[in-house]
Amino acid sequence: MWTWTLNWGQVREDLVVGSCPMTVDDIDAIRARTGSTALLSVQHDECRATFGIDLEQHREHAHAIGLAYANVPMRDFDLDDQRRRLPAAVRGLAALLDAGHRVYVHCTAGINRAPLTALGHLTFVEGIAPQQAFKLLRAGRAQAEPYWEAWSGCRSDLLERHRERIERLAWQTPQTNPHATSEENWSRAEALVIRAAVLGADSASFGQPAPG
Repeated sequence: MWTWTLNWGQVREDLVVGSCPMTVDDIDAIRARTGSTALLSVQHDECRATFGIDLEQHREHAHAIGLAYANVPMRDFDLDDQRRRLPAAVRGLAALLDAGHRVYVHCTAGINRAPLTALGHLTFVEGIAPQQAFKLLRAGRAQAEPYWEAWSGCRSDLLERHRERIERLAWQTPQTNPHATSEENWSRAEALVIRAAVLGADSASFGQPAPG
């Protein structure tokens, strides 16, 4: 049976993935021992109710000690909910990273939802290949087990929702990059559109280069 402990792993300099703080003392420990300047919780109210966690108390304490705090909930063990909510969680992480924070991302155990959020950012926003991103994630957080079904389902939803934009961009790309193959043009269009969609960017940003 799983027993909670406060633990984490550093995925890279600006990204830490771990278990949830149960008390404000745990938030102090996270700040002191990881150097994080922001907390992103993807815990759901159901999780907090189970463990008696007071979201507002945690938020207020984080702000009092100078930590940015955001909560983008996903239901534990619910692949459909995680599939739907992953873009919002990734957008929340991206906003904190773009603001220059070192972000501690947590769910409850730090095994499924928090790693899924990190995986989503690495792949959808930064354009890192899925297996390479997973390898990076696992190197920092050995127990990470993001639900690939939620990740792939989310990606499929984004592709279906924005198919016309992908087709339009893939058709335009050969005019600026005539040496690329049609498959390369299509893959690039998918990556650009997914990134823009996840970040909530407008269609004018679809032509911007993907990072990495």
